[in-house]
Amino acid sequence: MVVATPSVFDADLSSFDAGLSHFARFGLPPTCDLSHDLVDDAYLELSRRFHPDRFVGRDARSQRLALQHSSAINEGYNVLRDRVRRAEYLVKLAGIDLDSNDRSRGAPVPDQRLLVEMIGRREELEECASRGMKALAEMQRTVEARADALLDEACAEFERDEVKNAARALVEHRYLRRLLDEIEAACT
Repeated sequence: MVVATPSVFDADLSSFDAGLSHFARFGLPPTCDLSHDLVDDAYLELSRRFHPDRFVGRDARSQRLALQHSSAINEGYNVLRDRVRRAEYLVKLAGIDLDSNDRSRGAPVPDQRLLVEMIGRREELEECASRGMKALAEMQRTVEARADALLDEACAEFERDEVKNAARALVEHRYLRRLLDEIEAACT
């Protein structure tokens, strides 16, 4: 359930905290499995409460703070509404930045098995492309199913507090998403 927020007329701009997680800002639990309705409801309430138009007649500081709130709310909504971005954000909050190559806090290095598998999948893509749209569509379904399973695995690992395993699954998921982009490009 969304944590109750004060009335729209009680908006408190002075409490803006740039370091607040998106989950905390939205009053939602830090989990992969959030319904779109929960995220949407929290977003709508926060948007009503802190929309910059409500503070047009106020001083410059209040207007700036309203913009900061609004920006943080919009960014949080974009992350929390998307299950992949939400999972990657959870891993980042737990100390592993998938966009970093830092050995201690960055994305896990893919193992040899994954790299060999991706070479094989790219060769399969070339073969499927030569066989036509039906073969490409079948490959796309197979890769999408594997990517979905990896996302589920990452979320389950995170819930078990196995952040490194979650990060590994998300790295592999990224490889498959890139392959899906290549499959889509081959279809056009």
